[in-house]
Amino acid sequence: MDLQTIYLLVGTFGAGILTCGLIALIAVKLARRRESGPESGSVQTRRALLESVAQNVSEVHHVYQQFLAMALEFSRHGNSWPNQRKEELRRITDELVNAFRHLTEAEATLLLLGEKKLERALRIYGSKIVHLRRQIYADKATFSGEDIQGLDHLRKEIAELRETFYDALSQRFKTV
Repeated sequence: MDLQTIYLLVGTFGAGILTCGLIALIAVKLARRRESGPESGSVQTRRALLESVAQNVSEVHHVYQQFLAMALEFSRHGNSWPNQRKEELRRITDELVNAFRHLTEAEATLLLLGEKKLERALRIYGSKIVHLRRQIYADKATFSGEDIQGLDHLRKEIAELRETFYDALSQRFKTV
């Protein structure tokens, strides 16, 4: 075998290796794109849905905080509270009732994501707010010390339920 034939074989062999390497590189890149493409979109969608759940819960909690401030003020004054403030309490109570559509939407989203434990925690949180709302209404004459203690206990329980829910939601968000 002469030197020219050896160079030709080495060149052909080298070109073959280079071609195989390029094809393998392209195949790996395509496989990664296929793997990350739909999954990445799925992960992004899931994150967006979890964010929408947090937003919906925060909408309800904002109105709840307004209601709570009015309710605590009303519980201290009872019948001596001005009619204008009672009307404000009625208005904010209606807003709270209407805000629960956000909670229902958040619960439905969690169920669609298969997050039954989070949905259950959110349902309990909402039911405690409803329980508190039923304790306070603008036509209630007076509040006993026991009533006020019960309201304070419910307020603390709701705060704990909210914190627990957000902790769990945060953990789910991190694992997505």
